[in-house]
Amino acid sequence: MTNVTRISCELSFEVLLCECTFVEHAFKIKISIKPRTSRVNNKSDILEKEITKTYGGINVKVGHLLVNRLLPNKYIKSVGPFVFLDHLYPTLQQPKTHKPANGDFAHPHRGISTFTYVFSGEMEHFDSHGNHGIAGAGGAHWMNAGSGIQHDDRIPPLFQQAGGLLHVLQFWINLPAKNKKDEPEYMNIQPADISELLLPDDAGKLRILIGNFGVSSSPVKSSSRQFIYHIRLNPKSAFTLQTKINFEYAAFVPTDEVKINNIFFGKSELIIFEQDEHDIVLTNYNISEVDIVIFGGEPYTEAIVAEGPFVMNSGSEICDAYRDFHLGKYGKINYLIKEINKN
Repeated sequence: MTNVTRISCELSFEVLLCECTFVEHAFKIKISIKPRTSRVNNKSDILEKEITKTYGGINVKVGHLLVNRLLPNKYIKSVGPFVFLDHLYPTLQQPKTHKPANGDFAHPHRGISTFTYVFSGEMEHFDSHGNHGIAGAGGAHWMNAGSGIQHDDRIPPLFQQAGGLLHVLQFWINLPAKNKKDEPEYMNIQPADISELLLPDDAGKLRILIGNFGVSSSPVKSSSRQFIYHIRLNPKSAFTLQTKINFEYAAFVPTDEVKINNIFFGKSELIIFEQDEHDIVLTNYNISEVDIVIFGGEPYTEAIVAEGPFVMNSGSEICDAYRDFHLGKYGKINYLIKEINKN
């Protein structure tokens, strides 16, 4: 995995900007096993990818929301271009009087793209380039921060008033040096925009959140070879994912337990695989569906220097990012854009 000079991170779903460094006593497990052959659903022998590490994350309180921070950590700094992963636990939000967006929780980014995926509930996006969108269950927000932008991700008013189950992932994707000064962009991705493939033998479905799978692809722009797949396995089913040589792979299991390469994982666990050509075998022994997120891509080979909300290639670029932010070059968010877009 890529070496990182220093990294401290933030995430704002609704409330306070949260910066953290990583604590020594965080829950973590290291596993090293040798590849082996196994038989799934009585099919041909499959050589399974080696699991090198697993990590259970650390709890971070973001306002009233409890988040599990999984990337980066002491042992795993990145997976392909992915340098950050937060899991907002499935949490029942009680109905309440909505709090209007007022900029208290807006924050900047430069040098990355962000991808916020909604398992259930809704998330609302505002940014300083005049973009606004609401993503519901199965939808997502993608934002290329590029040369610099301010944004605000929060629970939208109608969901605050109605309440319900909120369950969200957020990734940060490191941009190549040549793309870190690109013009910022935003996409509001609705569930119908995402390519969905049926797995063999009625095993479930695979949604292509980022990247491609066979001839199908995601609408999200990519600056490098990268992917995120959301796999939903049917009860008593199995699926084997063939991997690409020289790609880095990770799996994330958000809730119910699933067997991955003959080991059970669940309850917000991150699994890291050896960089070899072998397969990832997923087996669901439950009598209900289970979710697995597989992500990764080609290794990020450039220097990584991260500080707060910025991920760049040198310390001087970090200084420039802070300077430009304080000079107001990232712009301001117009929260009235929501009403303007309605007219």
